Amino acid sequence: MNTDALMGVGAGLVLLALSTNVFAEPCNDMLSALQQERHLSQVKQTEGKQTTEYRDGPNIALSLSCATGAPNIAISWDGPTPDQAFYDLVGRTGSLVSKSPAADIVKASKQCRQQALKDDSEIATVEQKGLAIECQAFARDGGGTTITVFAE
Repeated sequence: MNTDALMGVGAGLVLLALSTNVFAEPCNDMLSALQQERHLSQVKQTEGKQTTEYRDGPNIALSLSCATGAPNIAISWDGPTPDQAFYDLVGRTGSLVSKSPAADIVKASKQCRQQALKDDSEIATVEQKGLAIECQAFARDGGGTTITVFAE
């Protein structure tokens, strides 16, 4: 391999490392914040911290995905109707991803869930300035709700 080719490979590796660090920094901050949530217990983390999963009791699961450029958080409730603690967690953790205040995220999440329950696909989306929420909700088989908060 000649010197120019080696320099090109070296420059490419430096750019890859820099771009990985740019994406990793917001996720590292979010992971630190999630570690401070007193009821969350980390249960799994993929190599490179692309996905980190948590549990909060028997009904709540949370997943932070850093695999793409902008992180997202998915919070799931196993059961018929999520309690207020679930929505509080959606608001707090959703505000790590979005610049929207927790109260706005909770309101949009409840709206999204109601829309999903009325839709045959069981899926709905609520978009506002700086916030995008996708949810799935169903009453069959004991019920369930998943709220995913994206940076918009």
